[in-house]
Amino acid sequence: MRGRPPSSHPARGRGAKGPAGRASPGTKGQNGPAGRGASGSVGPRGAAGRAASGAAEGRAPAKIDPRAGTTSPRVPIAAGKPLPGPWLWLTRPGSEGDLVSELRLALGERARASSPAPGLVRSELAATFDDGSIDATFARHGVRRVRTLPADAAPIAAAVRGLAAGPIAFDAIVADTDEGNRLAGAALALEDAVAAQLDGVVRVPRERARDVGATLVDLVFVSSTEVALGAIEPSLALTLHPQGRARMKVAGDRPSRAARKVEEALDWLGLSPGPGEVCVDLGAAPGGWSWSLLTRRARVVAVDPAELRPDVARHPRLTHVKASAFTFAPDEPIDWLFCDMAWRPREAAQMLAKWARKRWARILVANLKLPMKQKAEMVRELREILHGGGWQRVRSRQLYHDRDEITVTAHR
Repeated sequence: MRGRPPSSHPARGRGAKGPAGRASPGTKGQNGPAGRGASGSVGPRGAAGRAASGAAEGRAPAKIDPRAGTTSPRVPIAAGKPLPGPWLWLTRPGSEGDLVSELRLALGERARASSPAPGLVRSELAATFDDGSIDATFARHGVRRVRTLPADAAPIAAAVRGLAAGPIAFDAIVADTDEGNRLAGAALALEDAVAAQLDGVVRVPRERARDVGATLVDLVFVSSTEVALGAIEPSLALTLHPQGRARMKVAGDRPSRAARKVEEALDWLGLSPGPGEVCVDLGAAPGGWSWSLLTRRARVVAVDPAELRPDVARHPRLTHVKASAFTFAPDEPIDWLFCDMAWRPREAAQMLAKWARKRWARILVANLKLPMKQKAEMVRELREILHGGGWQRVRSRQLYHDRDEITVTAHR
């Protein structure tokens, strides 16, 4: 396994269509019979994999029960103490109401959550998990201790000096809306003007903020004449990507745009499959996620009745199992479980919960689709289903490359 230690943060709809225009289970193709085919020889590899299978202790690999198992109950995830603000959050365009609902669901009316402008949400409190990390699925980025200022360099520079005693990562950012993006040029000009008046203040690149303990100080354009200035400790930041826009770069020969989603998910998680580790990719066709995992020299079991792109299917470290994700079972415990299916979210979550309940996988990275309404309530339900199955440290975010969906990670 590669990557930094896990942070506490931490649709590829294809094939024949199922209910509500979604692809059939496990798919992007029609249901296939349960089975594992050539994957019977696939088991955990590497130190982490051997530990997962028991081989590190000299035991034979655990045998897998292929039966579907029972439905997982909903188990609430422990919340931590709310963090005082005031806070300003950046969201995906159109998700402002979802974040407001999420904050109110977690904190009640004391959250005092509202949207002052497209792409932005204000609140007096931030919800947290029991480890102190921020719980905000629909936020791309957030800053606290927010104060509103005119778009003038001198008062902003004076305010910046009062926000942090040590090094800072300073950026002027805009909401991801048409109007916000039109202000990008003005934001960069004001950032340069403020920086010119920060003599003696140590500035570091944003990507190094956690390494050196630099405070993230952000200047958020609310309008052409008004900005909001706030800061956040790097340990609390939802992301180090400016404005929460994690534009993932992948090779042009990727099988689908979905490759960007799994790249961003692993970037957020802070972990990545290592060489030889075994990954199961449920709903794999045409192979975007599998392709990304293969670039890390992992071994991949791609589960989908539909066909993979030929070059992915021929890869020597990949086994294609033409089966439904809902009936597939591995022959022995594996390292990573990946899933991106255009399917009903409750059913998908129950299926993923089974993998924790049966101890089939150690780490989960999944993309779950959301309904058009009551998305915050659905997110809570899906996380509780996963937790009820035995997944721990269940975390969710609507990442930059997600659409009407969320990315979920968990450990067992």
